[in-house]
Amino acid sequence: MTHAAEDWVWEQMFNKLPLGAILISAVDEQVVKVNDRFCELIESERSALLQRKPSEIQVLSDLSINQTLLSLTNDRTSRLKKDCFFIRQDGSRFSVSVDISLLEHPSPGEAPWILCCLGQETVQKVTSLPVIKNDELLALIFKSGQDLISISSEDGIIEYISPSATDILGYTQEEMTGKHRAAFYHEVDSEQMKEPGKLFSDDHSFIRRIRHKNGHYLWFETSFQLIRGTKGEIAKVLAIARNITKRKIDEDTLAQAQRIAKIGSWRWDLITHTLTYSEEMRRIYGYQISTIESNHDSLLAMVIPEDRERVESIVRKALVGTADEVIYRIKLHDGHIRTIRAQWEVSVTNDGRPIEMVGMAQDITEQVLIEQQSLDNENKYKLITENSLDFISRSTIECSTFLYCSPSCYSLLGYRPEEMVGTSAFDYVYAEDIPSLQEYFSSCLVGKLLTPITFRYIHKDGRHIWFEVNCKYISTQDNQRNEIISIARDISERKMMEFKLKENEQRYRSLFEYNPSAVYSMNLDGDYLTANHNLQELTGYTLDELVGMYFGPIVAEKDMARTLYHFNLAKEGRPQSYDLTIIHKDGHPIEINTINIPIFVDDEVVGVYGITRDITERIRTMEEIKKLSRELSLLLNTVSEGIIGLDIHGQVAFINPAGAAMLDYEPLTTIGRPCDQIVKEIRHDGTFYRGEDSPLVQAVRQGTPLSRAEIVLWRGDGTSFLANYQVNPIWDQGERKGAVMVFRDITDEKEIIRAKENAERADQAKTEFLTMMSHELRTPMNGIIGMIELLKTTGLDEDQRNYTDILMESSGSLLHILNEILDFSKIETGNMTLNSEPIDVQALLESIVDLFSAKAKEKGLLLSCSINTTVPDVIIGDGLRLRQVLVNLISNAIKFTNEGSISMSVEGLHRTGTQEFTLAFQVKDTGIGIPAEQQHQLFMSFSQLHPSLNRKYGGTGLGLAISKKLVELMGGVIGVESREQLGSSFYFTIPTRTLNEDGSG
Repeated sequence: MTHAAEDWVWEQMFNKLPLGAILISAVDEQVVKVNDRFCELIESERSALLQRKPSEIQVLSDLSINQTLLSLTNDRTSRLKKDCFFIRQDGSRFSVSVDISLLEHPSPGEAPWILCCLGQETVQKVTSLPVIKNDELLALIFKSGQDLISISSEDGIIEYISPSATDILGYTQEEMTGKHRAAFYHEVDSEQMKEPGKLFSDDHSFIRRIRHKNGHYLWFETSFQLIRGTKGEIAKVLAIARNITKRKIDEDTLAQAQRIAKIGSWRWDLITHTLTYSEEMRRIYGYQISTIESNHDSLLAMVIPEDRERVESIVRKALVGTADEVIYRIKLHDGHIRTIRAQWEVSVTNDGRPIEMVGMAQDITEQVLIEQQSLDNENKYKLITENSLDFISRSTIECSTFLYCSPSCYSLLGYRPEEMVGTSAFDYVYAEDIPSLQEYFSSCLVGKLLTPITFRYIHKDGRHIWFEVNCKYISTQDNQRNEIISIARDISERKMMEFKLKENEQRYRSLFEYNPSAVYSMNLDGDYLTANHNLQELTGYTLDELVGMYFGPIVAEKDMARTLYHFNLAKEGRPQSYDLTIIHKDGHPIEINTINIPIFVDDEVVGVYGITRDITERIRTMEEIKKLSRELSLLLNTVSEGIIGLDIHGQVAFINPAGAAMLDYEPLTTIGRPCDQIVKEIRHDGTFYRGEDSPLVQAVRQGTPLSRAEIVLWRGDGTSFLANYQVNPIWDQGERKGAVMVFRDITDEKEIIRAKENAERADQAKTEFLTMMSHELRTPMNGIIGMIELLKTTGLDEDQRNYTDILMESSGSLLHILNEILDFSKIETGNMTLNSEPIDVQALLESIVDLFSAKAKEKGLLLSCSINTTVPDVIIGDGLRLRQVLVNLISNAIKFTNEGSISMSVEGLHRTGTQEFTLAFQVKDTGIGIPAEQQHQLFMSFSQLHPSLNRKYGGTGLGLAISKKLVELMGGVIGVESREQLGSSFYFTIPTRTLNEDGSG
């Protein structure tokens, strides 16, 4: 038989096999052949199967080609057998047994084929899936495109999964069907699902993680519906899983944010009386409160006794609907105290009844500690700055001109700070030391790290003083250095001791023992050999403990490498100076500056000297120094007086902004110009002083002080002003360097003084006139009123009686005007005194209402009075003057109100812990109102808003002026709010107090 015939026979036999058979290439995992029975069993076309990979066919989806080859390669005659199932188109589920074996490739050397056979006798139809025919259930499934809907057996085998699995999890329905549910869950959740009652529940939903096909996990909340058979057994389990990944991430993010910010949240349901605390809230409270509690007693029990009453008060207010915040402290079981800031909002019903409170609590313990430490540090820095023994200065780069000098310059150099500011630092340096100091500054400017430099300053009395200086340039934001900070320490004594050390041992011992710094010697291994008392004070170790001790344990770990580096250089014969941190015996760090000097014997280094000083205060005061330097730089530019600096020839060297503004010049345009061209002063004949004729030029060149008052200076724009100025010479070590001129514009002051004097004379004359006239007129007026009263008792006809009534009314008005004038004059002259007596507030107000009720009724006005419950029944004050103010206000209100109402009210504000109150009175009307532009005239003496109002309503214009002065005399304030044609509201407040328990004021 030919080879082609054999192939034909073999292919016919393969297709006619009663078993389902499929041939798979082990090289590219492609389907090579498939027979008719296999296509029939799984209900697929041959052409479709030949284009799929084994993993895409239901019964072979979990077949591993590599694992199969590994298992069958050693014994190619052996077979593998596995049970699996697949779902047919009618929804029925078939379990089959698959035989797997290797088949040799026809071509020698090629990889074998894998033959899988489905035996007909192994095909068993099992209970088919329930066919869902209910329209409403189908609609639910289609609508739940974002949900996973599955049907599984009681033991967790997935029998149906909704199509949404592909979109949500990336798996096809075939990839998930037939597998156990736990296979797709996170391993932690899978283990939990093995526990009794955790695979599914008819009463509870589970939140678990399901693995996406690409490997990441999604959070799902799953609820279940158990489908039972006729005997009550569980037939199927219907599960609906909702993707809650975003919600879970948001919840976790919120919880993490709360942990980072140390902010917990809580909710108080006032209907169910349930308090719910977040996890972070419980952590802040040391887990001494539960997640859900019926009240706040557990929390309140943690509040320290000093804060508990205040917290209870705040809670009581919150329970009636008040949103607020409070800071309090709690004590944990371990004894730690935490400071808490709590805030909340209250939700209420339409009728205002609180139903819920939601709030937060933040742990601000660290913030409170930091604030307290900052305050303590600030006080320490201030104390250090004021008492520093070092000479601290700030100077310019260009010419090293002092901008600031610390007070210690007086004790160190004999100069006061104001003498040194504005002069050059090199003016005080010994001539031989200037070049090295200039070179040092230049090196610092280019960024070199240099050890402190020593040089000699010249004291004011002429002697030389050695200083050691550390410098640092201050850079602006654009990295342009413009100033230098220097800290100089007087090392004259140390220099003297070093000199004496070279002379003999005795002088060496003096230097060693009495040096203000810590001085010691070490061998080449770094062991202390000797040490002075200052080192003992600095480190806390006794001399016995130090001798023979290695310096390493004293040095802070962070500075150990740098310390060894400098120490080794000193061992090589090179002196070193550096800063480091040491640890005191009691554990606290100390910042020091150390100088290591090699000890030479016969040109050989045998040890190292150390000179150490505590620079902790210097470091701590650096920031305060910077702050002070900025303030001093602003001082000259913020004074209101003009300041001009002049050199010895009378040319302008400096002018501050205030001076340039007064003279109408740009500051830079004045520099270098003669002072008489900038400060233009005129003679009495109107001509300008020029050159040597100018008093200013003479004073500058002669070096004598000069003070000029009320002279006329001219600005650059040609205008003039009245000014005072003073010139003082500037001396530097007995040498005159120039002068400084200070001047100010007194034009307005002169006018104000004259106006004030005129006003005072006019006011005095007015007051004397009013006092005299009011007294003189009251006597005849009382006589007129008395005679009118007698006239009314005689027999008069009706017209005569009307005439006397009009005469009596006019006389009363005139007497009222005289009384107002008398009161006003008393207040103006300071003769008005106030009584201190008990006042029945309600009786006082009712008497005022009774006084005006008839007049109000006559005009058809409604007059009312109200007293707030916060007002005490009896107060201490001057009832007569209080009544006078209220009468004036009510009288005006009735006078200027034609229709509507007038109301008088009073409220009280109690000052906690005292018997003192502030009473607020208000008189409100619906009258003609007051224009806004005229309201400022209301309380002025003899002021009326318009002549027509005076003619229509009458009055002197003193009522409100007297009321204002009486209120102010009683310690209060008075004001008005009004709109034209809409009425006015006059209000005033006065301080008062209640009666003591014994009835006294």
